[in-house]
Amino acid sequence: MRKSILIVDDDELNRELLSQMFEDEYTILMAKNGKQAISQLDEHMEDIAVVLLDLIMPVLNGYQVLKVLNSRKILDEIPVVLITASSDEQTEFTCYTLGASAVITKPFVAQIVRQRVYNIIELHRNADALAKKVEQQRERIHEQRRKMEIFNEKLIDVVSNIVEFRDLESGAHVKRVKGLTRIMAETYMKLYPESGLNENKINVIVRASALHDIGKISIPDSILLKPGRLTDEEREIMMSHTTKGCEILKLIDVVQDDEQMQAAHDICRHHHERHDGKGYPDGLKEDEIPLSAQLVSIVDVYDALVCERVYKKAFDKETAYNMIQNGECGTFSPKLLKCFEYARREMEEFSDSQKD
Repeated sequence: MRKSILIVDDDELNRELLSQMFEDEYTILMAKNGKQAISQLDEHMEDIAVVLLDLIMPVLNGYQVLKVLNSRKILDEIPVVLITASSDEQTEFTCYTLGASAVITKPFVAQIVRQRVYNIIELHRNADALAKKVEQQRERIHEQRRKMEIFNEKLIDVVSNIVEFRDLESGAHVKRVKGLTRIMAETYMKLYPESGLNENKINVIVRASALHDIGKISIPDSILLKPGRLTDEEREIMMSHTTKGCEILKLIDVVQDDEQMQAAHDICRHHHERHDGKGYPDGLKEDEIPLSAQLVSIVDVYDALVCERVYKKAFDKETAYNMIQNGECGTFSPKLLKCFEYARREMEEFSDSQKD
């Protein structure tokens, strides 16, 4: 489709001279003042390749037109060449500051004007084409990242479900932990915005939460499925699932991004740490424990209490809540307990909705 050039000048002779330079290749649109120019732009925006704009005109001068085009972001789409009789540097500087692509001084030489305008049109066309290619590439990268995230999440779910099948779970524990972790994380974000949690970080933590017990793959069935109390030696072996899990995570490091891998590592290793430093494997305390691990820690304990396991009956929700708040299951940070109190009903409703 033939593109247009908009010539804006209050002098009819100048309009005709400029028109003759480009009429063989472009459709010529004309305006004799700034107001008419803006009307022409509104009507023919998609067709205009360049605007040749006089500086001194009635109604709206060139400066005023540039300001209007700037405010409407039109200069991002259409280059403007200012034509002026003034040759002082301040005028030229002001034109460029307002977004002009070039400034041509009257009286002008036809061949030079024509070549400069052609160059500007070509440069803008190339820049526009490059911008579209960059945007297309960005969209492809975004789509590839989205597909990788889906693949990662499915991989995480498959691996974590293998653990739960060995632990005589149906995979429901993983789903509950993920759902409860999201509730706790979103509550923490609302109550403590200074924590830096946001939607993206919460999604990373929720995905990683599914891997909190991946190390149980290495625990013998005789210990993992033992219905009675564990011996001290068996307890040591069971506790090793935190460090063993981190070793296993290294095997899938190649398909995980750094942020996801760090969250998985923190949760896997530290979800049994406690606020008072009496947890394991590293005896971390207070804020030494990564927030992601703290969130999964209280969720894991809560789910273990309200669900039946091979070694215990399920506690009712009221008892489970009080046990955690009273420190019977290890200590948690005051902030975490406040979030637990705040989100209690939502967590109970979610747990009930996930029961087989």
